Amino acid sequence: MNRLIGIVLIYAAMMLAWTVAGLFMLIAPARFGNLVHDNLYLFPQVTPRDWGKKLVLRLLGIGLLAFVIRLAVRIAHQAT
Repeated sequence: MNRLIGIVLIYAAMMLAWTVAGLFMLIAPARFGNLVHDNLYLFPQVTPRDWGKKLVLRLLGIGLLAFVIRLAVRIAHQAT
């Protein structure tokens, strides 16, 4: 039983982290882009007038949320 609880907690933590990251990208794309730029240098710096970069980050956030929803539905469908 303890192993099952551990697996469930790992999946719940992963899904929560992906959901939070997706919402952060969706709600505050400029902050997320600058966070990635400042820490990893993987994304160019986002200024307030960069609507294209914000749009890309919002689309990635929507995609991440769609992935989490799809994963949750597949897990729920397998459980029944």
